[in-house]
Amino acid sequence: MKMRYIIALLIVLGLDVISSRVQAQQVPQMGDGLNSQNLWKTPGPSNFSFTQSADILAHRDVSFGVTADYYRKPLGIEIDDRIYWSVSRVTAIDFSFAIGLLDRFQVGVVLPVHIEQAGIGDSPLAPGNINTGIGAAAVGDMRIHAKTMLYQQNYNREIRGAGLALDMGLSLPVGDEENFAGEKGIIWAPSFIMDFRRQWLSAASSIGVRFRSGEKPGLADSTVGNQMAYGLGLTFHILDDKLLLGGETNLLAELDNFERMGMELRGAIGSKPLASKAITVWLTGAAGLANRDEPLLCVPQMRFTLGLSYTPSAEDGQADLFF
Repeated sequence: MKMRYIIALLIVLGLDVISSRVQAQQVPQMGDGLNSQNLWKTPGPSNFSFTQSADILAHRDVSFGVTADYYRKPLGIEIDDRIYWSVSRVTAIDFSFAIGLLDRFQVGVVLPVHIEQAGIGDSPLAPGNINTGIGAAAVGDMRIHAKTMLYQQNYNREIRGAGLALDMGLSLPVGDEENFAGEKGIIWAPSFIMDFRRQWLSAASSIGVRFRSGEKPGLADSTVGNQMAYGLGLTFHILDDKLLLGGETNLLAELDNFERMGMELRGAIGSKPLASKAITVWLTGAAGLANRDEPLLCVPQMRFTLGLSYTPSAEDGQADLFF
């Protein structure tokens, strides 16, 4: 219990410091509801750095997480065969919290904060191409996740076998849409998760959609609409979880015609250093790929993340549980 309170206090203090810095540095610009961060970190237990897991927290158990994220060149404008980087780099921190309910449900929240960013915004579209830049810091859209366990072969996360879950994500437009950190409307993002764990190996796959309400966000003559989101992850557990080696990919594709899509390929190394395995540390590096030169899907050319999470160990439960 003491560890939970210490982590919660650190998160509160960190949010206070970062919020003060954001308010001091924010410079409103002319964004149009485009969010440069499309990689969603979900709260709660997982055997992967970013891929969703079907695991659910036990009743009234809580988890906390902090993920530092640095990525380059996620968003630009192409004019006369030249790309102008509206957002050239971002350093962000995601704070996450989750609580388990009735051993079948989990509710969590994620708050992203861009503590440092750079770019020329939409100045290439302005008369005279005045380089006004974007705000040095910004608060992102808050996300709420409600996960339901559909099937879990065993509660023991090391030997439980297959798992199925449904995650209902909701992104609320509380972020700074003028500085490419938030969107205009609500995003409803349901996803279906399948995973498997057997001591030394974890594998997971998730597929979902992101439905946007209201007017589509856009830049220049292009807009971003409803999307399909797919994730795939594989983790090897070595030396009783003292060493974790993983490979992951996540893909976004426009649902209208699938002509515009992008993906990130990620390598990850992590560890659960304590005997209780409650603390997990992840370090990842990723490269972005897209099927078109138009860099509007906010898939960065490269990304590095460092994550720290606290998740209590699940108690052994009844096998073959169905919802």
